[in-house]
Amino acid sequence: HFQLFKKSEIEEALVRIKGMEGVEGYVICNNDGTVLRHQVDMTKKVADDLARNLTKLASRATNVTRDLDPNDDLRILRIKTGRKEIIVSHERD
Repeated sequence: HFQLFKKSEIEEALVRIKGMEGVEGYVICNNDGTVLRHQVDMTKKVADDLARNLTKLASRATNVTRDLDPNDDLRILRIKTGRKEIIVSHERD
């Protein structure tokens, strides 16, 4: 099951995200970690590294979620450090 989004829906979501206080950037990638879009002022290397690492982490978190309840699925992964916060919205398909 592929979830298809209209380009306007993606643009609207990005406008909302970028308008939130404290947002420094964004990366949109597929389930393989291939970057589809990223913040304009973010280098390709940074976007690729984030996508690759966060995709692996989201996959592992999905496995833990399924181990706890096979009928459940990971939707949001929130990582908060002393200085940063990363929110990963994970769609399986």
